[in-house]
Amino acid sequence: MVVHVKRYRDLQSAEIEEWEQLVEKAHPPGEVRLGQDLLWADLDPETDYLIRLRDDDGLLACAWVTRRTISVADREMRVAGVRGVITDPERRRRGHGRAIMQRAHVLMRSFADCGFALLFSSVMAVPFYESLGWRAVAAPVICDQPGGRIDYTQTLPTAPVMVLALRELAELPPGPVHVRGLPW
Repeated sequence: MVVHVKRYRDLQSAEIEEWEQLVEKAHPPGEVRLGQDLLWADLDPETDYLIRLRDDDGLLACAWVTRRTISVADREMRVAGVRGVITDPERRRRGHGRAIMQRAHVLMRSFADCGFALLFSSVMAVPFYESLGWRAVAAPVICDQPGGRIDYTQTLPTAPVMVLALRELAELPPGPVHVRGLPW
């Protein structure tokens, strides 16, 4: 098995199609998902990376890593972000998601301008992310939506936004987090 990291803008159409097929396999059309009524940020070819775990049979797991400017207690800061963590449903519980996330951690730590990473977790994934060092953000997390700003933590109280320190001894400052755009 091999883990590949590639910037979105450098992906070939076959690689995008392979990712789309895995997404559809993991989340078939018509599946009810928490947060599906929210508008989520589009992928950005300039800032987003796709991390893929493959074997001879194809794509086993993947995740996207991005960079965003947010504010915490009205203080602007750059953060890395994780989104779209997916493992082939037939190949789960074999360490593939962990391998993807460990590679994501390495990539995010290489971003000199980012001291923290954020992700919008699903309910079922919280223990998995906690096992990798992520912690729920204790403050309100504000996101933009077409109708205005929302408090994501009130809208989806069982699906926390999680934070990971990318530098030793770093702590997210206390106070409300505003992602300054759509959630990712």
